[in-house]
Amino acid sequence: MSIFNPVDLSKYCGGEWTTLPKVNIEGFCFDSRNAKQGDLFIALRAERDGHNFIKQAISSGAVAALVDHKVVSEDCPQLIVEETLAAFQQIAKSHRKKFTKPVVGVTGSCGKTSTKEILKVLLSGSHCTEGNFNNHIGVPITLTKFSISGHPFAVVEAGINMPGEMDVLADMICPDIAVITSIDHSHLAGLGTIEMVANEKIKLWLYSQDSCLAIFPEELEKFKPFSDAMEQCKGEFIKIKKAKIGSVELQDNLALYEVSTETNERGHSQNLSIERCGCPPLVVRIPEASDGTIRNMVLACVTAWKLGVSDKEICERLPQYRPSGLRGSCLVGRGSSYVLDCYNANPASMIDSVNFFFERYQDEPKLLVLGSMNELGDASDQLHFKTGKCIHLNHCDQAVLIGDYSINLANGMMESGAREEQISILPNPENARPLIEEFKGAVLIKGSRAYKLERLIPQWAVEEYEPMKIAC
Repeated sequence: MSIFNPVDLSKYCGGEWTTLPKVNIEGFCFDSRNAKQGDLFIALRAERDGHNFIKQAISSGAVAALVDHKVVSEDCPQLIVEETLAAFQQIAKSHRKKFTKPVVGVTGSCGKTSTKEILKVLLSGSHCTEGNFNNHIGVPITLTKFSISGHPFAVVEAGINMPGEMDVLADMICPDIAVITSIDHSHLAGLGTIEMVANEKIKLWLYSQDSCLAIFPEELEKFKPFSDAMEQCKGEFIKIKKAKIGSVELQDNLALYEVSTETNERGHSQNLSIERCGCPPLVVRIPEASDGTIRNMVLACVTAWKLGVSDKEICERLPQYRPSGLRGSCLVGRGSSYVLDCYNANPASMIDSVNFFFERYQDEPKLLVLGSMNELGDASDQLHFKTGKCIHLNHCDQAVLIGDYSINLANGMMESGAREEQISILPNPENARPLIEEFKGAVLIKGSRAYKLERLIPQWAVEEYEPMKIAC
């Protein structure tokens, strides 16, 4: 836990105290209902004005408030600044500068949370972004939780949906290593085009300190901001490439990986092989995973190597990773299997999830429960149709589609050979419940967060977990 001297806080953000708190600040909060003993309450101006909730925050345990004007009705220490969010971001930036251990920043159109979670497993004892605290509000919360002496590493996730947001996040995080997982069609309602996505995501690398190392998949070279940065040598970088081990002459800035699948008495398992210059290939057995998840594992392994984690430690730790919560967890019950991957969705993650689902359950009847992919802007119709064309239903498979763009997804699936009677378009998620509960086989539930599709999981479904044997 970090402790903040009130005098230091005023210096960090250029604010002035009405009265100095008698105790140090032990944390920060934005929601007055969640204030804890010792917190500084940040009074944000959003849909509701946080200045109206100072009393509630104080009664919940907060000892002071960060405000943009003196609230005369509240008798508590108040740190007055011009703009509360910007001031808090400055506090977080100042605290991050005091953290001298390696900081990893993770961004990308999809896969950033999974990569962060894998890094959490590999970098034992590290401090990582909690939940989805990855935006202009969540990042400073994460940074202020850095324990200056207690954490050997920190991993900070950076998510954006508008131009300019990464400028602020990169300035605060200032990573030693920037991991960029992917550039795909995501948050186009705010970012406009996939080219703008690339322009913004690369800032986590380019807008950080000069010594920042970037690690990313080789295919990102096709985007001009990446090819320009590499050509102009704007910092050190390592690319990862899926290719047969030994097929490419390696250099210091390239790592190869390949996956082989074997069948044993327990079913399928995969061996992940990674080769980097000057070292023998690392071979580690991993749980069955999609192509996207395996790519994230490789990004995390290369990052761990750069931070001094040994091959032996990676072999011991990587098989322990399992998807969390709504990001690909597997459940079973009453003879059926359920894959829950509905934290969010864009075309790349949708196709990756569906392909893995079809491969894993290729011998079973399958039901796809797919919510629309939100925040794709003017390209929504076209991208849903293209995504549907990439989904090939077998004769005994079914699809349940939910949301505003279901018809486009359905048209794409029928373009690829699906029959109309295999596809149901429903007005709201709850209508899918009886279809899911009656289906015997494997069910994939995937869609944007707005639909909260996890509510459709039958109450009898329980998490499937099979410990992996360690191999190296």
